[in-house]
Amino acid sequence: MLVGLTALGAPVAQAADSSGGQNDAPEPAAAQLTPPVSGGKVGGSAGLYAVGGGLVMVAGGATLWVKRKRAGQVTIH
Repeated sequence: MLVGLTALGAPVAQAADSSGGQNDAPEPAAAQLTPPVSGGKVGGSAGLYAVGGGLVMVAGGATLWVKRKRAGQVTIH
């Protein structure tokens, strides 16, 4: 077993434990935060809005692609 010495000559383990067993480390920030939604429940229509929003984005992108293809501006990288 290796025991190191501090600059004052005290063993490292003893110097580290000189606080009397108290933990002076701050509490993590994540432990102080409350969850944004308590109980894990989200509104009943939240999933529908997410899917609907995704479909709107896809439809918009497809429309833009078709317009560019018809105009001859589509380039494949």
